[in-house]
Amino acid sequence: MRSRTAAARLRPVQITAVAAAVVASLSLTACGGGSGGSDGSGGKVKLSFSWWGDASRAKATQDAIAAFEKANPTITVSTQYATFGPYNQKLATQIAGGGAPDLMQIDWGNQSQYAQSNTLLDLATGPGTTDISGLDPKFAGSGKDGAKQVAIPFGQATQSIVVDVTKLEALGVAVPKAGWTWDDVAAYGAEVHDKSKGKLYGITDPGTTWAAFQSWLLQNGKQLYTPDGKLGFTKDDLTTFWTYCDNLRKSGAATAANLTATLTNGPAEDPLAKGTAAAEWDYDSIYASHAAATKDKLALVPLPSVGGQTGMYAKPSMLLSVYAKSKHPKEAAKLLSFLVNDPAAGAALGTSRGLFPNIAVRKQLAATATGNDKVVADFEAANASQLSATPTAPPKGDGQLITLMQRIYGGVSFGQQSPADGAGSFMQQAEQILGS
Repeated sequence: MRSRTAAARLRPVQITAVAAAVVASLSLTACGGGSGGSDGSGGKVKLSFSWWGDASRAKATQDAIAAFEKANPTITVSTQYATFGPYNQKLATQIAGGGAPDLMQIDWGNQSQYAQSNTLLDLATGPGTTDISGLDPKFAGSGKDGAKQVAIPFGQATQSIVVDVTKLEALGVAVPKAGWTWDDVAAYGAEVHDKSKGKLYGITDPGTTWAAFQSWLLQNGKQLYTPDGKLGFTKDDLTTFWTYCDNLRKSGAATAANLTATLTNGPAEDPLAKGTAAAEWDYDSIYASHAAATKDKLALVPLPSVGGQTGMYAKPSMLLSVYAKSKHPKEAAKLLSFLVNDPAAGAALGTSRGLFPNIAVRKQLAATATGNDKVVADFEAANASQLSATPTAPPKGDGQLITLMQRIYGGVSFGQQSPADGAGSFMQQAEQILGS
């Protein structure tokens, strides 16, 4: 599933004209660290900063930027954002053209690729040095490429099932609880479909979701990747997962293919928001965006488990990196440090990208959290002891595999090929991608 880790905001703010235009077009306007500089008035430095997300995340981010500019009056920040797919396409184009933003939000799946192309500044030494002493060292290590600290986690998230409590209560279906299994998912989905007389599916089909497959593998003692960056699973593993999803869909427990296809469009377009599914796999850092897309009461439920293993882990919901060609690496690093360490940033961002990176600030926020922020904080606290070890950063090509899974399982769900044939095609193409 998309890494689109978004969420709610604490108070409305004014979004820049550029960002507002992006919301309408769902694509980034031009920006770039290569063009950043003094605005000619009083020696101010102008930085560019881009991220992916929705309007609710934009409000939170603009609040944090406003707090930074107030504390640093000689620095102004130009911001742009888009939904996950268009954002990453635009960022790749900007990087290829040598004009990426000074500070950019990157997906973990793209980190290795960008680091190995010398796109990202080392944040441990030189002008981009950033203080990460307040972060958990192991978690901060997820932003390393070899010895270089090329990125810093912008939030901590974990996997979850987002459930529409209002719809389940109306049908008389019990809200799933921790400890449920994949057999329970099938039974729950069938009950929702039957009691709604076919008008509602129990869950959005997870078959297109690379990260859901990762959780499935972790539950069974396997990994997506080997330590040397090769596939850590077999064709049979993927066939088993897709066969389960295929049966779930055919039974009516999971969404039909045409509905599942909307997953790449953001929470407001998902089956959960559209009222066609009562549950959906996603990261908990997306919770507030799901909540903003419906009037129904929602809840977070742990993943179904295998032998007590949920496959959930502390994941960097996204990371921040300074562009290696930025004309203002020191100021960009200062903005980055503010966004991951400062209490004012924490208050503005809430859980819009998951739990705040700085541990001390995170604890302060949890103690006073309300609304959606409290839901996420409580969910993380309740499941902390069940989290698996955080895997190492994905190898170059991971982002392509996310898209490949969406495309191939999309064909499977529309009946164009069997789960086994689809898995065979996936393995062949994935190995070529990782070997290139």
